[in-house]
Amino acid sequence: MPASQSLMTTRRGEFRTLYRALARKPAAFASTPIVFCEGDSWFSTPLSMNLLDWLVYPAPEDEKKGVPLFGAGGLFFRTEDSGDLATDMFAASGIRDLSTWYRGFEFDLVLVSAGGNDFVDTFLQATFRGAAPMSPAAAFQRVVDTGRYAEVLDRYRAFVTSFQAIRPHTPILAHTYDYPRELGRAAQLTLGNLGAAALLKKGVGPWIGNKVAHVLPRIEQQREFARLLIDGFVDRVLVPLRDDRTTGKVFDFVDLRGVLTRSDQWFDEMHPTGAGFAALATKFRQQMRAKLEIKLGG
Repeated sequence: MPASQSLMTTRRGEFRTLYRALARKPAAFASTPIVFCEGDSWFSTPLSMNLLDWLVYPAPEDEKKGVPLFGAGGLFFRTEDSGDLATDMFAASGIRDLSTWYRGFEFDLVLVSAGGNDFVDTFLQATFRGAAPMSPAAAFQRVVDTGRYAEVLDRYRAFVTSFQAIRPHTPILAHTYDYPRELGRAAQLTLGNLGAAALLKKGVGPWIGNKVAHVLPRIEQQREFARLLIDGFVDRVLVPLRDDRTTGKVFDFVDLRGVLTRSDQWFDEMHPTGAGFAALATKFRQQMRAKLEIKLGG
């Protein structure tokens, strides 16, 4: 029977156990990509198959054909968590913790989903508290003036350089976020998408529209502002790391902007549906394969 796309999607203790079992089989170990995953809700939301789930598990058409993603399956170390900020994940204490695991195992690829939460919710609430109506461009400049992009870049750089020092040739692949369309839409939690936990929660979100509605009252303004936020994250964080002669030796990102253009592809204001994440994963998967082919020699 063909190998599954993933040996298992594992948290810390499970990963260690499986890694050791795999290491006892040299041929299988040599042909199995070992992937380190850290991130936010785009890698961890339980509301649907998220972006990382679609990368770990086979796409339906591949499942039918028996075609695994990496040829021999993969082993994924998963330490992502919904709501995480890059400024927290990549603080000194967070990097020390992640580095302990990264140093202890022979990883072939690092996947990162981080930065989106740093520019929404309480950050926007504080940034625009008491502000008068303004244009999307003026609102974006107000965000820039807080120094938040510079702070996120510094934390990202600290993470990348720390991992690069441990494994100088292992690729680190991040991603952009796509442009939100449903500004102000909260997540609707049901037994179907969250299980019994939905009985204890009324909903989650929104994180953008309701925080800026007093300065950007029209949804078209809010959408434009959200686009500027995401473009700013790309231009001021991801591109500088990719284009730097030092960090660019290992760091790259997948540009997911402009993929999801329909409202029915979004579950809420910030998170795609399972089908939306599947569309994003198709693009992400191509660069994952390319990085692993370089790392593992084709």
